[in-house]
Amino acid sequence: MRRLAFLVAACLVVVPATRALAALHVPFQPANPHNYSHHPRRASAIRLLVVHVTEGTFASAVAWFQNPHAHVSAHFVVSRDGAVTQMVPLSRVAWHAGNAWVNAHSIGIENEGYTGVDSTFTDAEYRASAELSATVLRRYLLPIDRRHLIGHAEVPDPSHPGLFGGYAHHTDPGRYWDWRRFLAYTQSYAHGVTPPPLPFDVATAGVAFGTTVHGAVPWGAVTSGKDADHVDFLVDGKVRDTERASPYLYGATSWDTTHEPNGRHVLTLRAVARDGSVARTSTVVTVANPAIRITAVSVYENQTLAGQVHVEAAVRGTPIRVEFLVDGVVRDIEAAAPYILGGATGSWDTTKEANGPHTLFVRAIGPNEKPAATRTIHVVVANP
Repeated sequence: MRRLAFLVAACLVVVPATRALAALHVPFQPANPHNYSHHPRRASAIRLLVVHVTEGTFASAVAWFQNPHAHVSAHFVVSRDGAVTQMVPLSRVAWHAGNAWVNAHSIGIENEGYTGVDSTFTDAEYRASAELSATVLRRYLLPIDRRHLIGHAEVPDPSHPGLFGGYAHHTDPGRYWDWRRFLAYTQSYAHGVTPPPLPFDVATAGVAFGTTVHGAVPWGAVTSGKDADHVDFLVDGKVRDTERASPYLYGATSWDTTHEPNGRHVLTLRAVARDGSVARTSTVVTVANPAIRITAVSVYENQTLAGQVHVEAAVRGTPIRVEFLVDGVVRDIEAAAPYILGGATGSWDTTKEANGPHTLFVRAIGPNEKPAATRTIHVVVANP
C-alpha cells in the first residue's frame, strides 16, 4: 500500500507525461566505453538526478568524457546557450557521483560553468537543464523536489560517514546555482508549460566563454525585458567601464587585453534597469598576449656616440609603455611603437650630455605596471 501511495503521489506531480525523452531531440555523443559501466540496470533502480558543474567549457567536458583515461562520465552535458548532449545511455551507470550506490541509482547532468564564479550560469542553461530534468523525472515517475534533485555536494562520501561530495568531496553546483529558479522551471516543464521570460536579463556578446584571447577583442552586452539605464563592465570584480546607450560595447569599441596580465580573468556585466532592477552575467576567458621582450636596441654596447643619435627599441609583445633612462634618469616615455628615444624629434641629442661613459637603460612596462623586460647598454659620448 505504501508503494502504491508513493506511485500515485509521484504521478500527481509529474502528469501529464506527454513528451518522451526523444522529443527533446538530444544528440548523442557517446562517452568512451572505458568511462562507464556496461551492465544494464532496470528503470526502477533510478531514484535520483544529480546536478553537476563542468568547471570548464561544454566542449571540454564532452572531450574529457570521451577520453579513455578519464574514467568518469555523466549522462548529459548542458551548455550556457542551452545546447544539450547525451553521452551515456540511461540504462547504463555513468561514473559521476563518486559514490557507487548513487551512481547505480541516479542520472548525472553536467552544467557548463564554474562553481566558484558568480553568474556563469545563464537563463538559457537553466531552462535547458530544467526541461531535461523534468522529462527524465517524469519518465521514471519521480517527484520534483530536493530529495530527488540533488547537487554533487550532497552525495555522501562512501568511505567517511558525515562527509559529502562523493569520495573527492566536490562542492558543485555551489552557492551560485539558483535552485529556486531551477526547481520552478522544472515544475513548469513537467506540466507542459514554458516558463515566462525573465523581467530583466543581460547576456554577453563578443567574448565567448572559456576562450583564449589576445589584443583588442569585442565585448558587449545585450539586455532584454525592461529598459536598461546603464551597463557596468567589470574585470575581476572591478568596474572598468560604464555604457549608457545601446549598443553596449566596452569602451564603445573593444577591450584591450594588453592592459591585463596574462592568465584567467572573469568578465562580468552588471545591467541596471531604469526601475533599479539588476541583472548580471559572467564569462571566464584566458588572456594570452605574447610575452614582452626587448629584442634589439639600435645602439650597441660600448659604442662611441656624438651629435644626434637614433635610439630605437624593438619590442616583442604589447607593453603599455616603454621608458628610456640615461644614467638612471627618465628621459622619454613612449606609449606606442615605434619606441624611439626623443619621440617627436626622433633622436637623442648627446650634445646635452657630458662627454664620457653613460648608461642607457630601456624598460618595457607590462599590464601590471611592472617592468616586463629591460635592456642596459653602456655607451661613451665623445662630442667635439
